[in-house]
Amino acid sequence: MMPMRNLDTVKINGVNKITKPFNDTVASGQLDPAVLKTMTNLDNPVQLENNLTELRTGSLTPPIKDSVGDRVTVETTLLNCQSRAVPVEWLTPSIILKHQIMVYFHGGAFYGGQASNNTALLKAIADHSHCEIINVDYSLAPEHKAPAGILDGLAVIQYLQQARLDTKIAIAGDSAGANIALAVASLNRQLGSHQINQQLLLYPVTAPGADHQGPLWDVNQYAIIPNQRARFEHYHDLFKQIDTLMTDYYLPANTDTTSPLISPLNQLDLANSPATLIMMGEFDPFRLQAWEYAENLANTGVDTTFVQYQGQNHAFAPLIDRFWQARDVADLMTERLVSLMSD
Repeated sequence: MMPMRNLDTVKINGVNKITKPFNDTVASGQLDPAVLKTMTNLDNPVQLENNLTELRTGSLTPPIKDSVGDRVTVETTLLNCQSRAVPVEWLTPSIILKHQIMVYFHGGAFYGGQASNNTALLKAIADHSHCEIINVDYSLAPEHKAPAGILDGLAVIQYLQQARLDTKIAIAGDSAGANIALAVASLNRQLGSHQINQQLLLYPVTAPGADHQGPLWDVNQYAIIPNQRARFEHYHDLFKQIDTLMTDYYLPANTDTTSPLISPLNQLDLANSPATLIMMGEFDPFRLQAWEYAENLANTGVDTTFVQYQGQNHAFAPLIDRFWQARDVADLMTERLVSLMSD
């Protein structure tokens, strides 16, 4: 259960930052005990093998209890637009209050994951917000390298803009899926559309393939108690390996990783971005690059909120039956979707 304390918003370099401790006595610098239990295999360094089948298996979530049931229906369908047929899960709550929809892109390091990883989380959001949600099953690397997944996402947005002229769109995603969401939103703005009026991002990858010796990967920027330091550093190193593998799988040969389409950290059209909510674990290896992206947004005048869950690591949000932080994510995204209804 979330700690019962007042959570003040602090303005840091223009970003509205909210810090949520995992209990009432520990403010920072320790892994949530529930998270620590999942990291027992990291007492020693881990060497990740470049085996795509095993990597994809590791990108799947365990079974998650569905607390919503038939209050939200889930239809698997194809959306056809721009000569692309994109498979999606279309989530429809039993009561729809207004023309508002969220388009969501799952994580999985560009090569893995699947839409159903997030179905339970998204059903909870649809049920509470009474908004439809499209959960995009975009093309994965290496069979479909960049920009295939981005073009799938753009096709979904273009489909909605043609079929639902009066519908407001919130774009969302987690990890690599958040990266794709940001690329889609940027391309959509460049095409002259501003129908996307909210970005809801879970631990986004904003600079894949960044220098692992540089400031975006500085493990010393994470304060942690001494008896957990080694385990966290092994976890951090594991994500460096994942970052290398996923970037190699995702990008065609000779692609510049600093391209704004690949690294949203380098986007130049941020001033036209919609209001953005970023939700992040304290010990997420992608936290430093997500924070820098948040600062870039805020520096151009975009309303930017950064929620940091103390003690949490990466990819916790789908696990709504295990972590209060995941249920809190659902509540925050619901609040944002509902807030758009009065726009």
